[in-house]
Formats: sequence, structure tokens, C-alpha cells
Amino acid sequence: MGLFMACVAWAQTSAAVPAAAKAPLVIAHVAPTSGRFALHAEADRRGAEMAIEEFNARGGVLGREVVLVARDPTLDKARAAQVAQQLITESKVGFLLGAIDSGVAASMSAVCQQYGVLFINTNSSAPSESVENAHRSKFTFDANGANFNRALLQYALAQRPGKRVVLLTEDNDWGRSNAAASRAIVAEYGGSVVGEVLVPVALPDPAGALRQVAAIAADVVAVNVSGSNQIRLFAQIDPAVFEAQSWVVGEVDWEELYPAPGTPRPLYGTTWAWNLDTPGTAQFVARYRERYRHTQRLPYPGDVTHAAYLATKALLSAMERTGSTDNHALIRALEGMRWSARERMQHDDAYMDPVSHHLQQTIYIATWKPRPDRPELSQVILGHLPPAQVRYAPEGKTQLEPLASMPHYAP
Repeated sequence: MGLFMACVAWAQTSAAVPAAAKAPLVIAHVAPTSGRFALHAEADRRGAEMAIEEFNARGGVLGREVVLVARDPTLDKARAAQVAQQLITESKVGFLLGAIDSGVAASMSAVCQQYGVLFINTNSSAPSESVENAHRSKFTFDANGANFNRALLQYALAQRPGKRVVLLTEDNDWGRSNAAASRAIVAEYGGSVVGEVLVPVALPDPAGALRQVAAIAADVVAVNVSGSNQIRLFAQIDPAVFEAQSWVVGEVDWEELYPAPGTPRPLYGTTWAWNLDTPGTAQFVARYRERYRHTQRLPYPGDVTHAAYLATKALLSAMERTGSTDNHALIRALEGMRWSARERMQHDDAYMDPVSHHLQQTIYIATWKPRPDRPELSQVILGHLPPAQVRYAPEGKTQLEPLASMPHYAP
């Protein structure tokens, strides 16, 4: 049964599963399907689909077919909490996976913690997700802005005799969390923050925001603006500006690059690229292109799809390792998971930090050399750093809820 038909079948007949049959294992993919993260949500869902289809092709997990259902939590945190509540108490899903937006992730994962339901945060990168908004039932698989900015700011400050930094920050949970982490990193590498420009999430006036940045004398501009706002912002910038100042962007996803291939970009961070020469990458790209050959949207996979694919595989593999869907067993298994560089399609081994529940992985420094005719060839990887060199120190003091305090949940 195809994944889409499996979703339909579950929705129509889940209440009438024969007693002799094993009920499907239902995972809810939760990501905003409209607005500035709509393309990210589609890419994230594709990664989860690919992982689930691999497991179903060999008989499912623990003899149960895995079914993916999709719900849009929107970008409203209160609405996202309601969606999580409904999925758990009414739809009776087994696990929640996705997020994209860090505020949505924080809201939904707080509800999951109350019920003991595992929340797999595939792709939201606020440092707060693994510190103040961390939970025993949540595992975060994307690198965060502190990881990226540690690599990028160290590099940028080393290239400039002056060390003055201005922050251009999106005024939301993600932006503020990344800016706070950046301030500490700037100070660590001998710089000083001389100003900050906060921009509304709607970014009504990108040119005006850039004028405010230009009015502040600085050597480095550290940008924490996300989603399609990045496209709108950088479309306003003369590339010559990048010669006069070092501009860095905490993270740029493939979904912010491919749709605007002619838009220049400065240095940015990522966790994976389709053209890496790492083991397994070419095979993964080929599977993706075969699976989604019918669509013109995102004909190549990016870091969002890669992260969701491996996060979903980690969850399903934990069930196979433990022979159980019990949340306590799965949490203990995930807390001890390690992956080889080959398994991750990266340059370094990775591991799940048991203290913060945040994946520690390779960080790549990249830039974009616009080729509007062949956008898939525009991304250039300049280097990479191992997990130990980009670790976010506050994660060492993350306080998770005691496992014993969580209710057991075994879907």
C-alpha cells in the first residue's frame, strides 16, 4: 500500500481493525503547510515518508505497518498546542514528528510531555529547544543557530581587523534565542556587539531594515532571519556589500536557496548538501529523485529532508532495538544512540546528547555562487567542523524532567 493510500485507509477504517490484525503504528507529521515555511514543511514530510517507506517495504516495525498522517499546526503557538492535544487525546497517534518553527516546537512538545508522547523535532533550530524548552520526551535532530554561529562568527571575526558586530534579528523565539547565543560567541572571539536591528516576523520593509543596519558602523553583520524572509531580505542587497563587510547567516536551508537561485548569499551554515562526496549521499539523492520525479518542486533534496529522514529512521530503529513502543524504553534507547559518519552521510560521527536531547553533528560552512540556469550547482561547501568544535555550552546544564515522573505510553 502506498503511503498516501495508507493515510487515507487509516483515517477511514482505523476504528474497525480486525482483532487478529496488528493495528498500524500512526505517526503525526506536524509542520506549517502554508506561509513562509510551507516549502520546508513539504521537504520535511518527504524525508519522513522516505524513511517510513523503507521500513514498510521490509514488513513495517514490530510487525506493524507505519502510517504517516499530516496536520498543520499553523504558526500560532496556541493553535499548535490545541493540535497536539487533539492528535494525542482524540486521534490517538503514537508519536509527533516535525515542527520547523521553534515556537511551534516548544508549544507542541510541552503538551507531549504532559502525556508522555515522544516528540521528534526534526527541523527547528533555536538554541532554546535544547535548553530552556527541552523535555525528556523531546529529541531535537537539527543543529541549532548557536552551532552554526559558532563556526561562522569565529571564521568571520578572524578575517577582519575590526571586531564590531551588528545583529539583524527576527523578532520571534528562534531569532531572539539565536541572537542571545551569538552575543556570547562574539565576546568569546574578541568581538563586541555594537547594535541590533530587530525586524518583525512579517518583515514588512526589508529595505528599511537594511538601511538601519547600514547606519551602524560594523565589520560583521550576523543575520538570524528565517524562511522566505531570507529571500526577500537578500534580494535587496548589492553583492558588493559582502566585500565591505563580513555577513553571516546562522542557517540557510535548501528551501530558502533553490526557489531564488539568482539571489546572492553570504557565508551560512548547513548540516548536509546533496553534492557532498560523503558515503551514501549519491544513493540517497538518487532514491529521492526517483521517488519525487513527478514534481518540479525541490527536484534535489536538501538539509531539511536529510534531517527528517534520519530523525524518523532513528525513532523507528529505536523501536526495533527495544522490541517495544513504550516511551520509557524508547527514551533510554534514543539517549544512547550514536551514528557513524557513513550512516549520517556526513564527515563526522554523531551522537544524541543524553543531557539536552540534542543531536551533536557535523556543521558545514557554505556559500552561494548564483547559477540561475543550474541552481542545484550554486551551493559551494567551503569546509566543515566536527561536533566538539561547535557545541553549545549551555546544553551541558539542561534540566530535563525525571524519566520516572513521566506516564508510560505504549501506542
